[in-house]
Amino acid sequence: MFKGLNKLIRHLYRSVFIALPILLISMSVTAVAEDADVEFAIFSLNNELPQLSQNKARMLYRGKSKRISGSLKIVLVDLPETSIHREEFYKMLLGKSVSQMNGYWAGLAFSGKGSPPEELDSDDIKQILNWLNDNPNGIAYAPIESVPEEVNILITVPQGE
Repeated sequence: MFKGLNKLIRHLYRSVFIALPILLISMSVTAVAEDADVEFAIFSLNNELPQLSQNKARMLYRGKSKRISGSLKIVLVDLPETSIHREEFYKMLLGKSVSQMNGYWAGLAFSGKGSPPEELDSDDIKQILNWLNDNPNGIAYAPIESVPEEVNILITVPQGE
């Protein structure tokens, strides 16, 4: 009787050790797939700012440009380094991670060619809008579903761009 019971227990253990990792992997893939549907908006409260091309948006967030339409100097704001939205945004717009962008900005700052965007304390849309109120030529980004209708959306950044 114990021989049969031992075989059954071993079989159950093997099944659990095989099925559990597969289940966990499929759950994490599902969570990533759900997050992958996030689309971002780059926006401002200044209705005089023109629409951005994807190339211009990339230049702004790489520090290669600080002006729109030739003479209009803009200011960027960034979400906190710990924000999952910041990581997703940089991956989607520039194909870079937050740590890669931190290194990039550190190099620009060290060489005197630029400084990183001001970092907010939270990714709450109210704090973003307050910052934009204080910075008339400010540009921010956020998941499009959290962006109010009355803002000037300069460009959207869909998944895979």
